[in-house]
Amino acid sequence: MKKNVNETINPSTLDFLSIFKQLYDFVIPKGNIEIPVRIFIAVFFLFLGTLTNILIPFLYGYSVDLVNKKEFSNFYFIIVLIGCYGFARFAKVFFDEAKQFVFIKVAQKSVRAAALFAFQHLHNLSLNFHLNRKTGGLSRALDRGAKGIELLLRFSIFEVIPVVLEVIMVGVVLWTTFGFFYCAATLLTVFLYGVFTFKLTEWRILIRKKMNESDENAGTKMVDSLLNYETVKYFNSEIKEINSYNNALKDYEDKAVKTRLSLTAVNLGQGLIISLGLFSIMSMAAYDIYHEKMSLGDFVVVNTFLLQLYVPLEFLGYVYREIRQSIFDMKKMFELMNEKLDIFDQDNAKNFKFHNGEINISNLGFNYNSRNIIKNLNLEIEGGKSTAIVGPTGCGKSTLTKLLFRFYDPHKGEISIDNQKLKDCKMDSIRSIIGVVPQDTIMFNNTIGYNLSYGNPNASIKEIRKVVELCNLDDFIESLDLKYETIVGERGLKLSGGEKQRIAIARMMLKKPKILILDEATSALDSKTEKLVVDSIDGYFKNSTKIIIAHRLTTIRNSDKIVVMSKGKIIEQGKHSNLIKNKGLYYEMWNKQKEIKKQVNLVN
Repeated sequence: MKKNVNETINPSTLDFLSIFKQLYDFVIPKGNIEIPVRIFIAVFFLFLGTLTNILIPFLYGYSVDLVNKKEFSNFYFIIVLIGCYGFARFAKVFFDEAKQFVFIKVAQKSVRAAALFAFQHLHNLSLNFHLNRKTGGLSRALDRGAKGIELLLRFSIFEVIPVVLEVIMVGVVLWTTFGFFYCAATLLTVFLYGVFTFKLTEWRILIRKKMNESDENAGTKMVDSLLNYETVKYFNSEIKEINSYNNALKDYEDKAVKTRLSLTAVNLGQGLIISLGLFSIMSMAAYDIYHEKMSLGDFVVVNTFLLQLYVPLEFLGYVYREIRQSIFDMKKMFELMNEKLDIFDQDNAKNFKFHNGEINISNLGFNYNSRNIIKNLNLEIEGGKSTAIVGPTGCGKSTLTKLLFRFYDPHKGEISIDNQKLKDCKMDSIRSIIGVVPQDTIMFNNTIGYNLSYGNPNASIKEIRKVVELCNLDDFIESLDLKYETIVGERGLKLSGGEKQRIAIARMMLKKPKILILDEATSALDSKTEKLVVDSIDGYFKNSTKIIIAHRLTTIRNSDKIVVMSKGKIIEQGKHSNLIKNKGLYYEMWNKQKEIKKQVNLVN
């Protein structure tokens, strides 16, 4: 399902009508004939099942009358009648299972379509959105929303509609067969039951909403704590984390108890209404039998009708609660689906055409959370050359590379590559020619081989082994028992910082980008390994445009151009020798690092 960004609904105004409209698009996608046919067949089986259910009490009651009065001339006739009764019960089960079998594909396709669209949309949202979301709460919202679609479809079509049909049919049958008062008493009981259930369920929804919020909060705390396992250990904060999680669980426990108590109140009230209804109707039937207006078989028919009606009616209270909860869960998922895209392709965006990788940055300005990060920045990066960007922490170096990759759009000015403005080009075509090795290297919880080949899933074993060797990883991988099949753990926690960085560089080599951005890509490597890897990068990406962010100035001294930033501005640029002669900020940073290195050597 494709949705134009301009048609995105404001999540804050998402109402039930909008929810059902979106759900309809997932349940019955345009151009798919199979789904409407399956729905029609399922509803047909539903109708047959309801008719069969109406027939069962009459077969049962007629059999009782015949046996009681011995009004049958042929014993085999009563056997046939009882057989019809048994067959009708089997037919009811058959029709119920048939409708489920036919409809299951509709429900699962809808769930898959919605989950896939949500997953795709989340990947299309900006980096800013993901930095401000809680991963645990996000995953639970999607999981509940997908389950909510299945529950809503199953309960509304296979529970609500059959009960409504049966109530109408039973009311008509009772009126035409036994009189108006039986019909009125039955419908009055159903009406009172419905009003009571709906009113109290609205009250329960508010309680369950608070319980779900507590559940999400507990889940988020658990995920966040486990993802920061090492930090917890470094600060000896296990007790603090356990107490924090325990408080979240205690809050969930209290709200879960309130939710269960509210359910008890609803169940008791429903049971009382149904019991009073049964008492009044069966008393009327007993009175009519006493005055010989009804037979024992009629009594059985009325009793069977009521039991068949009240059993699903009791379940309908649960169904209504689940439907309301499903709608609430779907609302949260659809709110995520309708989250507006901050970064998206323009309607007339074109595919980027690479020439030599020349980058021009003009009057660039960028704010983040009301902070002015980049200020009126102008820079030319020559294609096929290496440009280093250095400066104090927080001066805007990494932000500049994120703007280049279009994780963000600038608030002022523009960026062009080969005289093509980034905002005028399709993001996929730009990102396909840019390779980034970020400062914080994250791995998938999969094998080393999977993480390496992520850069190019079609890479041959020979190509993978080549980049592994270039990144000085071959001895390390061969020393592992499972070698390339070794699982790296959540976010790559089983690997050292240097191992993760080398894997990240190797997989970027497999991507073979035209423009390479290295953001502190070798900061966790020792000097010897770092030189080997840097030399490999220079050789492998000899003719590529390279942008290198580094704190260790020795790694970038041979760059074609060095750009020095401070407080979001470029304060000087040039070759290493020229910057040393200028005796500016770069000169100060260089001398400071030289002094630190001397002190370290003296200590050693």
